[in-house]
Amino acid sequence: MSIANSNVIAKAAAVVAGLGLVFSSFAYAVPAQAATTAELEAQVAALLAQIQALQGGSSTSTGAAFTTDMTIGASGAEVTRLQNWLISKGHAIPAGATGYFGAQTAAAVAAYQTANGITPAAGYFGPMTRAKVNASLGGSTGGNGGSTGGNTSGDLEGGAGSIDSTDLISGLNNEDVGEDEEDVEVAGLEIEVDDGSDIELTAVRLVFTQTDTNSGGASEDFEDVVSEVSLWLDGEEVARLDGDEFNDDNDFTKTVSLDGGAIIRAGETGELVVGISGVSNIDSSDVDSGWSVDFTQVRFEDADGATISETVTEDARAFNFTTFADAADAALELSLTSGDDADAINDARVIDIDDSDDTDNVELLAFTIEVEGDSEITIDELPVTFVTVGADAEELMSEVRLMLDGEEVGSESFSSSATTTTQVVFDDLDVTLDEGEHEFTIEADLMSDADTNVDNGDTIQVTIAEAQLEAADTEDESGEELAAGDISGSANGDAHGIFEAGIMVEFVSADADVTYTGDVANTNDHDRGTFTITFDVTAFDTDVYVDSSAITVEDGNSLSEQDVDVTGSPTISGVVDTTTGATAGSNGFLVEEDETERFTVTVNVTPAADGFYVVDLEGVLYALTDVDGTLEYTFNMSDYKTPQIYLNYDA
Repeated sequence: MSIANSNVIAKAAAVVAGLGLVFSSFAYAVPAQAATTAELEAQVAALLAQIQALQGGSSTSTGAAFTTDMTIGASGAEVTRLQNWLISKGHAIPAGATGYFGAQTAAAVAAYQTANGITPAAGYFGPMTRAKVNASLGGSTGGNGGSTGGNTSGDLEGGAGSIDSTDLISGLNNEDVGEDEEDVEVAGLEIEVDDGSDIELTAVRLVFTQTDTNSGGASEDFEDVVSEVSLWLDGEEVARLDGDEFNDDNDFTKTVSLDGGAIIRAGETGELVVGISGVSNIDSSDVDSGWSVDFTQVRFEDADGATISETVTEDARAFNFTTFADAADAALELSLTSGDDADAINDARVIDIDDSDDTDNVELLAFTIEVEGDSEITIDELPVTFVTVGADAEELMSEVRLMLDGEEVGSESFSSSATTTTQVVFDDLDVTLDEGEHEFTIEADLMSDADTNVDNGDTIQVTIAEAQLEAADTEDESGEELAAGDISGSANGDAHGIFEAGIMVEFVSADADVTYTGDVANTNDHDRGTFTITFDVTAFDTDVYVDSSAITVEDGNSLSEQDVDVTGSPTISGVVDTTTGATAGSNGFLVEEDETERFTVTVNVTPAADGFYVVDLEGVLYALTDVDGTLEYTFNMSDYKTPQIYLNYDA
């Protein structure tokens, strides 16, 4: 240890001798007792500091900008530079420039801050103080480049700056903050900057006030309802702190320091927004309790390095605390899926069950569940109703499946007690849906024609009523059941026919024209309408005959002719014909098994009064032999309708 001390003293003597200076007011005494290396090094540093002060300069340049924040405990060359600079400005550090930031250095920094109007004068060499010091050095004011001014980011341009105006964001008021919701925007301040300079926001003062105690039962502690408070500038987070930092001790008021880089450019407007995160489990007494937040002051720096505090005089913004479900405004809506593919599933059609290979995975219903609001919704069970005609559900279907985007999420089988109206509950689904639309289908494995209880013309219809969905197990992401008022809609498919042999009919076109205007019986001039409906007929598993009898108005009598429904009370005539050359029999046109023929129904209408007229086909009559039609295809005939035309009647 004595060797080390001798070396330190020798180095000090060498430094003094090398300077060639004479000190009339300087004395250095070696301690009477042995000193530690650290103490001697501190004494040498103090000696050097006094030498530098007498020279009016520094052995280490202080002309370059300071680039780091410093506080108690910091050490190194940057601390030494700061200490030398403070001493040169008359702010005493008794121990000298030791390279260690201790209480004496903090006191010198605080003295400088007080002298230069920097608040708080806490002795922390941070962005504001650093900017001020760097500005006095005349160099770069930050650590990120060569721009001038006092900003900490080195990214401000201009000179002296100010805030032209502040305004509250109109869309943020009376917002609901739900339990466990994060960063709910409750208030916002539009800050318009003048053209003189970019500014960097450094702090904002917020005041929270309880406005509604929910009939006196709500907690008066901010932390009981708020887990965190966050601040955002133009969508970027610039501050975050725990809710308990606003408390009784500070009257729920705090000046919040912002992260560096909260910059608003000259001539532009920035949006400073307060976000509130609710506690995970809000007490029932705090539901619907109210608070408000008020911006009272904004502090900023301009490109000249000036720190300015701006008083804000806008009104406070109210916000309320509520359950997660109420705040998220979660809702679920059920509807039939739209589009050609979905229509092919939902619209009434014939299902061929003669080939057992075609009876599996038959799609019977396509529906959409739309989730609205700011919450995922989990469906654990879904009731579905199957309505059958001609046989019980379990005689027509062996298994049904619930599909989501083509993937199976649930399956059920029918019990022996299933009847013609049977509810099946898909349970244990655990299907979680996020916001937006989700496509579902119901599939079934049908019995084949070999099953004795299946007859031509049996039908299956699948429906989901709103009341069924309301009774189902649906929860928001907080685990709370959706209220009945948050569930709406229904999905009702058409009845599908099951046949082992018969016809498939496909709509082709429908036209309507005014075909005649002139003298009728030398006394009257009338319009006449010609209406044409074209369709294809395909026979499966048998030959069929499409009825070729004359056209009559649908009157509910026996199905001996093609039935059409004509508006009004006109005189009509018509004909059924083939455009593909189907063989004509005595009573109908032959369509051979697995072949397709095209037919037209043409209806001529002579009006009995002026008016609009339209023709729609109610069904296609056919038979399995060459006789008048004894069977009728009526599935999805809503498409088989002509356009509407106006016919003039001149009595």
